[in-house]
Amino acid sequence: MTFRLSSTRPQAICWLLTALPRRQNPFNMKLPFMHTSKTSFASRTPPLFAETAQGEGYTNERNELEKRYVKFSLPHLVEAAVGVCKGAQCCTKVLKLTEGLHNKAFILTMDNGMELRDVFNIPVPRVLSWSCDAANNPIQAEHILEEKAPGSRLGALWISLPWKTKLAIVEQVVDFDCSLTAVQFNTHGCIYFKEDLRRLTSKSDTVQFTADRQGLNLDQYAMGPLAKAELWASGREQMNLDRGPWREPQSYTRELGANETAWIKRFAKPRMNYFRSMEDLEPPEDALQLLAKYERVAPVLVPPANESASANVLWHPDLHLDNVFVDPVSYEITSVVDWQSAAAAPLFYQSGGYRAFRHYKSVREGWVVPEKPDNFDALPPDEQKRVDRDLESEIIHKYYEFQTLKRAPRHWKYLQQPMVPMLRKPVWLVTGVWENGDLFFLRDALITLFTRWNEIFTENTPCPITFSAEELKQHAREQENVDGVGKMLSLFQDQGVLPADGMVQPTDYQTAVENCRKYKQILLDAAQNQYERDLYSNLWPYQDISDEI
Repeated sequence: MTFRLSSTRPQAICWLLTALPRRQNPFNMKLPFMHTSKTSFASRTPPLFAETAQGEGYTNERNELEKRYVKFSLPHLVEAAVGVCKGAQCCTKVLKLTEGLHNKAFILTMDNGMELRDVFNIPVPRVLSWSCDAANNPIQAEHILEEKAPGSRLGALWISLPWKTKLAIVEQVVDFDCSLTAVQFNTHGCIYFKEDLRRLTSKSDTVQFTADRQGLNLDQYAMGPLAKAELWASGREQMNLDRGPWREPQSYTRELGANETAWIKRFAKPRMNYFRSMEDLEPPEDALQLLAKYERVAPVLVPPANESASANVLWHPDLHLDNVFVDPVSYEITSVVDWQSAAAAPLFYQSGGYRAFRHYKSVREGWVVPEKPDNFDALPPDEQKRVDRDLESEIIHKYYEFQTLKRAPRHWKYLQQPMVPMLRKPVWLVTGVWENGDLFFLRDALITLFTRWNEIFTENTPCPITFSAEELKQHAREQENVDGVGKMLSLFQDQGVLPADGMVQPTDYQTAVENCRKYKQILLDAAQNQYERDLYSNLWPYQDISDEI
């Protein structure tokens, strides 16, 4: 993307440790600090403010800390930040801003800053400096120095915003979708600076567009491999895997399966899967057999031939409320952040409702406005609040779909097709399927394809995979346990006592730990015998996972 500079504004820049290959960062890093200026390190130490991380894990914490740890030099970071901030003489404050699964962000306060817009007409922070070569930069880590996003974080404002304001923000995001789908690339991959990509891979093909965008000149950029963290984690960074770029969707679906097969053969070890058995280890061979089925259907898990869904478009990989910043007065979107690992990929794989507006429960079909139940007035106050919250969430979801229909027809074409999620779900699940414990979900997606094949394809297209009666029976037994845990997680989330993903605000950490112990004991006390007690204990979702892969 090309950028144009604008006038000077906020007095801070933001440093983000990004999630490209090997970008794991610690949850709770305590940082020594040295003041620096453009001339030298000095003795005066600006304050390092208390952490304000958005989430803290209370399950499997040791492993999560180890996965996300990366060594870096804070004094050299500050020195680099002062150096790229035009007119700045020193850094006066470092603030731990936020933390995601693959990054950690700080605000370094200076005495000036700048603003930018990009060719997609989507506001993003201006990048001031970066390095993808941890071994040869003084900060000793891959990093990005960028402007602080202007405005206020939407996640902090959303609950108190007027209804019309929320709808207006949805409309702005859908307009961004339309801008993204209007620029189409010939290749599926991530966009790099040519010189960086040449240094990393010895290749640097210029970014190419479809016919209607040939006038765009981005000669300094190249299309390279996917930067998705899962493709570079747990030893994969040392493997010769095919991470793209690709010109055909069939190459993408096929190589993802081949990559995972190669990793499992090299690293996976037998392990317990209590959803499936209390006695027998789950062998890696089970995963390899399932991946063999995946590879047989991979050629058809692609967009229909000669359709626009095959055109590659850039898309935000995880748009939630905390990745959007708005003007606190006009509520115009001022910045969209967290584009790490964003890829140009077929719209067939990109389309979907953003997490920012996605209802977390099932959504009513058709263009119906969700309404309160008839007995709403008779419900307890707490239940009425829950109903109101769910009703608003579902309406926002439906409004996003409606605005997509009106404003982003290319996106809507695939968002509204019920068969598209069935075809792409195996592709979404295959990378990291063993590590993430997703064998059940991949098997379930493939069984859905197997049982509904004739609804998706013509009778002249035979299904290349089968499942025996015994396989289906064993999967059904496992599904009972998976569904039971899923209902438990939904109940905890509805009641606000424990989050489904095991992440909480730091201020809520101790309460979450206490609730975890309390509700686990309630579950264990409900067991009818020792076998059930052991089963419930092993299926309890909030617990540490073995180091064994």
